Amino acid sequence: MRPRTARAALASLLSFGALAAGTLAACSAPAVSGHFIGGVAGTTITLEGPNQWTQSGSSFGPPWAQVVAEFKKVTGVTVNTDVLPLATFSSVESAQLAAGIAPDLVFNQATYQPYMVVPLNKYLSQPNPFVAGHESWLSEFDQSAFSAKVTGVLDSKGNLDWVPFNLAGIAMYYNKSAFKRAGITAPISTFSQLIGDCGALAKAGYTPMAMDNSVIGTYFPYRPILDQLIQKQFSELNHFTVTGAPGQAHELTTKDVAWGIATGKFSASDPYVKESVVLLKQLFDSCATKNWSGITGLSGDGVGLPQFESGQAAMTFAVDFGYGTIAASAHFPIGSMPFPEITTATTTLSANVPARSGNAAGGTSYMIPAHTSGNALKASLLFLQFMSAPQYITKWLAETGGIPAIQGITPPASTAAYFEGAWGKPEIINAFTCCGYDIAPGVLFTEAYDGYLLGSKTLGQEVTYLEGLFRQGAAYLVQNDGWTGQPWASSLPSSS
Repeated sequence: MRPRTARAALASLLSFGALAAGTLAACSAPAVSGHFIGGVAGTTITLEGPNQWTQSGSSFGPPWAQVVAEFKKVTGVTVNTDVLPLATFSSVESAQLAAGIAPDLVFNQATYQPYMVVPLNKYLSQPNPFVAGHESWLSEFDQSAFSAKVTGVLDSKGNLDWVPFNLAGIAMYYNKSAFKRAGITAPISTFSQLIGDCGALAKAGYTPMAMDNSVIGTYFPYRPILDQLIQKQFSELNHFTVTGAPGQAHELTTKDVAWGIATGKFSASDPYVKESVVLLKQLFDSCATKNWSGITGLSGDGVGLPQFESGQAAMTFAVDFGYGTIAASAHFPIGSMPFPEITTATTTLSANVPARSGNAAGGTSYMIPAHTSGNALKASLLFLQFMSAPQYITKWLAETGGIPAIQGITPPASTAAYFEGAWGKPEIINAFTCCGYDIAPGVLFTEAYDGYLLGSKTLGQEVTYLEGLFRQGAAYLVQNDGWTGQPWASSLPSSS
């Protein structure tokens, strides 16, 4: 799952400033006993977030249990895991952060303001005590995905607030046996071919594409559709750097899109945006589980997974780090492939560019609430640093299929389709959301599109509805991110 803005990575315990001046200087290496010097042994912290790997409401699965057990063995710190429902985790954490009652570590895809979390810049500038040979903790990371120069990694104050444990990649898993039975060759290269192949899979007795009513069910397929169609408008919308200053970035920033909505340059009635919604409905009508709106999404690692894992559905959208759990549950060979290219055979608005997604920081990423203090803060920082150490997380990444966020670890072969070729290059735009997975405050992304997808709204009604949501969402961003003084923002409705 990819966040709207940056809430960044955490920090080194070698220099803890006023917080721990004398005690943590000795924390540069584990003691012989296996525990860190600095008073954190015996501390218990709580990590809270959605289940990205299994359908359990109480556990992130055996690989996670193993990594937190290793952390306790090395540091003497216990990490308790509080699993939140996928549908409500963002709203729960957002309310907790605002009220100052969130646990020690929270998943980063919540709505918050910078003062609600611990800024990690000064810690990231110091070495990670678990890793030798780096000038700073931040230098360990894949710089194309997590650095102060990457779009979407900084908060509105220019801070890094969270740390990624892996990179988030989205692609499609497919049932190799189903493809063989239907006479389909993977990867499917074009969108028009995909629509035809969905018909062949249906004739062979399969639901072509597993779908449910989760936010990611709509969000995952819509992202590559919009990204391909918006290519011709990139220059027109590219107005700000990753820090929000006037200029340009390699991908469109949240501020670019808010500016575009306010000025009418990015509108639901724009031919490219409208066509993206039309193609999304074509995909759902031709390929998706017929009763998808009544199926509850249970896991953040993929869409409609029970149907896919049972062999009933031939394809599903999923994140890279869900591979281990999905492969263990499915009793058939699994392949991965990118979303197909939308060509002029499908629409005259095509830019004839390959689909792209990239692997971004934000998949499994955690931050520390501002009220966390004392040993709980020290232990929380220590856990985030531990999860940046190759010797401790390589096995966890391999077992989950996760793409490394740090340098020096070879990505797993099982998810090669996620980072190879054009698909592995960053998309230029994310599907618009203002706050977590809300397209406008209180309106989940999937709610914005399901009326049209289910046939209760005409295309004209959908465009009008979306435009209102875009403007509400942009107004929220203007207020929340401190852009109220920008002349272009005056055309937006009051966010109150």
